[in-house]
Amino acid sequence: MSKWNTRYTLIQRAQNSPDNDTWEEFIQAYSKFIYYMLHQMQVPKSLVDDLAQEIILNLWSKLSMYAKEKGKFRSWLTRVIRNSATDSLKKEQRYNKRQENASEVLELLESMSESDFEQIIDREWRAHMIKLTLDSLSDQLSETAIEVFKLSMEQVSTDDIAEKMDITPASVYTLKNRVKEKFTRRLKHFVAELEF
Repeated sequence: MSKWNTRYTLIQRAQNSPDNDTWEEFIQAYSKFIYYMLHQMQVPKSLVDDLAQEIILNLWSKLSMYAKEKGKFRSWLTRVIRNSATDSLKKEQRYNKRQENASEVLELLESMSESDFEQIIDREWRAHMIKLTLDSLSDQLSETAIEVFKLSMEQVSTDDIAEKMDITPASVYTLKNRVKEKFTRRLKHFVAELEF
């Protein structure tokens, strides 16, 4: 089955046939996002790797409980990340390991409202999806084209992009539109595949 023409989303496949290949694909799709979130939550670097592994294990054991009818996968993932982080940091406090760092982060997590946390998730998820999409196009487009597109997404003017990249403004338009077309198609695919 083609990588880009799957009948089931990755989430459905991981729920229904949790073989090693599917699980590896699932981890590859979501692990960077989990790390982004842990950094956004200001989890101490010394805890990030262990906590990310704990979250992945929790996802493995709880994925069958996720039901699309109850809400977006991203919202469910948010709760798994937040609950796992909170539980882990409470354990850190109990065992007095790195207590000061764990206490500060735990306090921050507990002070955040669900909507604040959802806003962080939404922002980081968008950034993750853009990076995932651009990375997947790197073998089809030049580095210059991708850099032009990134700069345009950051609202850098055409003239400034042309000067920075040492190309003409006409080339900026051409490259930007070439990437935009492919980017839009691939992003739609990833949204369908990963946001179930």
